[in-house]
Amino acid sequence: MPIATRYEPVVRSKKGAFHGAALVGTHSVILGWNVSKAQLPPNLLGFAVRRTQFDVTTGEVDRIGWLNGLKRFADTSGDLGDEVRSDQAPFQRFRWNDYTVNANNSYRYEVFPMVGKPGDLERRPPLLFDVRPSETVENGIGIYANRGVTAAMAYLKRFGGRHPDEVTDGSAYRWLERGLKRAIIEFIDDARKGEALHVCIYEFEEDEIAGALHAAKLRGVSVQIVYHAKKNDKATRENEAYLKKHKLVSVATARVNVGNISHNKFIVRLSKAGNPIKLWTASANFSENAFYFQTNVGLFLEDNRLARHYEEYFQLLRTDPKRGRKKQGSVFARDAVEAINAGIDTSKLAPVTRVLYSPVRDLHVVDAATELIARAESAVFMSAPFGVGKEIVAAIGANSNDILEYGLANASAKKKIENLRHRNTRFFPPSRLKTYMGRKWDAKAFGAHKIHAKTLVIDPWGKNPAVLIGSANFSEPSCQDNDENTLLVEGDRRFSSIVASEFLRMYDHYKIRFWINDMEAKGDESPMFLDDKPGWSDIYYRKSNRSRKFRDREVFAGLK
Repeated sequence: MPIATRYEPVVRSKKGAFHGAALVGTHSVILGWNVSKAQLPPNLLGFAVRRTQFDVTTGEVDRIGWLNGLKRFADTSGDLGDEVRSDQAPFQRFRWNDYTVNANNSYRYEVFPMVGKPGDLERRPPLLFDVRPSETVENGIGIYANRGVTAAMAYLKRFGGRHPDEVTDGSAYRWLERGLKRAIIEFIDDARKGEALHVCIYEFEEDEIAGALHAAKLRGVSVQIVYHAKKNDKATRENEAYLKKHKLVSVATARVNVGNISHNKFIVRLSKAGNPIKLWTASANFSENAFYFQTNVGLFLEDNRLARHYEEYFQLLRTDPKRGRKKQGSVFARDAVEAINAGIDTSKLAPVTRVLYSPVRDLHVVDAATELIARAESAVFMSAPFGVGKEIVAAIGANSNDILEYGLANASAKKKIENLRHRNTRFFPPSRLKTYMGRKWDAKAFGAHKIHAKTLVIDPWGKNPAVLIGSANFSEPSCQDNDENTLLVEGDRRFSSIVASEFLRMYDHYKIRFWINDMEAKGDESPMFLDDKPGWSDIYYRKSNRSRKFRDREVFAGLK
């Protein structure tokens, strides 16, 4: 069987009644599979996944191995909490994720139904998925996502209890930023003498980024910076300290008259002729927290028309306009921004179908989010750092019960999402799992750990997926008070698959920690073992059950 040599965002597979789908990103593959209950093999105790890694150039096998889990049968040997091969302790669920892939390799996943009894399992014929991950940049669009968490077993295994700055070779920092920071530095370093870099930034607190901009200035790049400078503000003091330290004060404009915060994080690159040609944007500030300790996304877009619109917005903010209240007129930020938004011809910006700058007088970002939620056919995946407003809660509540609605919000927004855990709706806050199964589980939560990516994805397996992504939180202030930028990307299956797979990486990470911590808070500290009877799968076929597992099984296998 030939290996996958090119990227496909959704790879489907079928073998008789056994079928499924793989959602493929840059670093992550989300495998889902399904079979009707009537056709489940007798004595099914779960599924094992074998991964074969190929050199994509030669087609030769690099390595073969089983994906591992952390749950085992109660009467099998081994230490609790140690990873165990899935052919020995099969996954008792209908999906599994692999977060260790890259575009230099091709991968074959074989999903085997495992039957029999613990310690004496047999494989049934597998479902096969051949995938190749995406390059980070394809067709002028680059999507970068950091790991964004030290409070993880993966960090603990690699670096122990050490702070990243105690790992002297820098490998901890590189592992955490996973190319996000490097991509911004490369974007800056690529600018040549006579070109220009126009920066809008909320938190300008990172030496390497500031140093790269200073170096660009010295080699003849015209650098201009608009920075958040609200009076008596901690971020303002930090920004001005770094601007002074790196001799950038002369090219910086203070954004003082902002209604709340000047929250943008974008860079426009202009040619020697002064034409906007490339854009960097999304959720990552220029700070240690943003690159290493928060979940963040960065976008590289080589599109001169989109860059031109961002340049128009930059030039407006550079005049430091007042937000405006009841008065109308182009001198006020809200009115001028509304005019820029209205003048964007998105028919030429595909796959971008809307560009939403703030501040404006309506709730354009919130409205765009509720419209996407309402039109979802199978799934809504939402990273909403500071919670969701009543409009979005209402949109989630109005959806069909067949729609999976999975979300993350920070601990500061726990009350806003505590009612969003019922049926097929599951929103969770980040939490650390210090110990579990009698052993240390996560490393320390160094830094300001939080969800910071602002993303909404619908229907990544479908024909018309959509992503809302940018600097804006899904809130009224992000629409009416802050400087913000958000993009709506529709119909781009690569874009939606990458953003969704990175969301699901963090969602599954924090979901299990939430439930374990919740159980322990209620006094249940018993370890979770695999079920040694085939009844483990019953909940996945019980549609009337309050669990979301029935619909999870269908959606992750690629069904509407």
